[in-house]
Amino acid sequence: MKITLKKIKKIDIEIIQSELLKFIRYKVDNIAHCKDYERYCNDIVVIDTLQSMFYLFRKKIESNRSISNISLSPTQSVILLYCCQWKRIERNREQRITMQLISDSIHQKLTNIN
Repeated sequence: MKITLKKIKKIDIEIIQSELLKFIRYKVDNIAHCKDYERYCNDIVVIDTLQSMFYLFRKKIESNRSISNISLSPTQSVILLYCCQWKRIERNREQRITMQLISDSIHQKLTNIN
């Protein structure tokens, strides 16, 4: 099963990729201080998934297309949703809008899985 985000502009993919990298760094910083084994293991899975997604978005950015579709597994979609909903204070207006639009799209698609 795949969840497809359709007609995503290259500039938005660049924003998503940048936010993914920041989220990876946030998770890596937290893992060093984590004392809860289950949370530690979950964070490893999240970091691994985020890193693979980082390269997926990189390939889209490096393509010559100005608009792309992005196919994600349900796990990738949920983790991207976590990233989109992460309350990073330093996000500018454009980043907030892009991440909210992606969050809304993923949420709608996840709630309609049969």
